Amino acid sequence: MAKAASTRTENTADPSSAAPSVAGLGDRLARGTVAGLFAGIVFLIAQMGWAVQRLDLPAVAPLLDISTIFNGVDTMPMVTPDNLLIGLVTHLTLTMLFGIGFAFIAAFLRSPLILAAGGLAFGVVLYVVNIQILGRVAFEWFTDPKGPPQGFELVIHAVYGLLLVPFFIGAALRWDRSHA
Repeated sequence: MAKAASTRTENTADPSSAAPSVAGLGDRLARGTVAGLFAGIVFLIAQMGWAVQRLDLPAVAPLLDISTIFNGVDTMPMVTPDNLLIGLVTHLTLTMLFGIGFAFIAAFLRSPLILAAGGLAFGVVLYVVNIQILGRVAFEWFTDPKGPPQGFELVIHAVYGLLLVPFFIGAALRWDRSHA
């Protein structure tokens, strides 16, 4: 019994010892969630500002756009509290999930420069998959000429990916040392 207890204590004392993938899982999930939430809020604020300044739309227009994902419609929905809440919850949920996805990719990106390139590429891939592919197949509002502007969407998705990076720079260096 004493031997089993000492083994258990040894394994939990150093998170990088016997099970680094399990020890790092909680850290990656937490970092990904927080990073995705932060980047998603900045993303949303930028979209709202663009809608008001460049498109002459109400600031809530991006929330309405995003609500079409949940509602399954291909036209701009009416401005209602329900649609605004649906858009906000859908957006924040997706940004946290995408942040978690990036957290698992970040584990393989060992330097700050490679991590930044990976964040940029991640954002561009999100744009291509979510807007260009899924937007043409399932969520046509996103590629409709009356829908979100494509040039800005590409840029803001790339910025989203870059905004994830600061949350992983120190962790990527630690993860690298724990697997050396």
